[in-house]
This record gives sequence, C-alpha cells and structure tokens, in this order.
Amino acid sequence: MNGPWNQLDMLLIGFNSINYPELWTRTWEISATLLILGIVFYNFQGRRMHAYSVFLDLNEWLMWTTVGVFALLLMFTVFNFDFIFVLPTMLGGAAFFLWIRFIHFPPLIRAYEERLARQRYFQRSRTSHPETTIRAKAAAKPKRRRR
Repeated sequence: MNGPWNQLDMLLIGFNSINYPELWTRTWEISATLLILGIVFYNFQGRRMHAYSVFLDLNEWLMWTTVGVFALLLMFTVFNFDFIFVLPTMLGGAAFFLWIRFIHFPPLIRAYEERLARQRYFQRSRTSHPETTIRAKAAAKPKRRRR
C-alpha cells in the first residue's frame, strides 16, 4: 500500500530544522535576503522612476508581494508551522510574482510607452515649423490724440 497518498503526512508535520533540514535552512536564508533586497530596491527604484507612474506601480506591486510572501515564509520557519502552510505560500507567491511581471503589467507598460511616443510626436510636430518658434510681433497700438 505504498504510494503518494502515504506521503500526505509529511504535509502535517512542523516545518523545522529537524523534519526538513535542507529546505528549512535555505528557506529562511533566502527569505531574509530577498525581503531585505526587495525593500532596498524599492527605495532606490522609487527615487529613480518617480516620473514614470506605471513603473512605480509595478515596483510597488513587486515590493508588497515580496514583503507578504517572504515575511510569511520567515514567520513559518520561526514558529514551526506545518508544511501544509509553507508549500502553498511558496507556490502561490511564485505564481503571483510571475503573474504580476509577465501578465498584468506588460499591457499597461505597452500602453504607457505608446502614450509617451504620441506625446513626443506631437511635441516634435508643433516645434517643426519655424513659425511656431518665432514670436509674433505685437500689434501696434493706435496712437491717441491729445486734446
């Protein structure tokens, strides 16, 4: 009666260094590192891209997903939660990161770039005629008669 259903009890034991030695160590190390790096990159990118709203939104979505997923994984390693909570967090977090980066934001970025291209085109078309850069002479005011 051996089979994959006999491995289900592995999901119901605590996620700690005794039950999952390799995975537990790697999980807390990678979670702590990526949590710190995510916050640092968010701060640098926020300053650098303050004029580009879509990229700021992407950056914020990635940062909050980073905080949520990796803080949960750190909490699971510290408090020895059952592995049934850890595995969906890992898989769901990875799926959410992929959805944000490759499905949700590419159409928004494409539309934003097209809007910027249109703005640049219209700016160039307005300044391409010499008359648009030359100031018109002020109309001569009619002289008043003195009485």
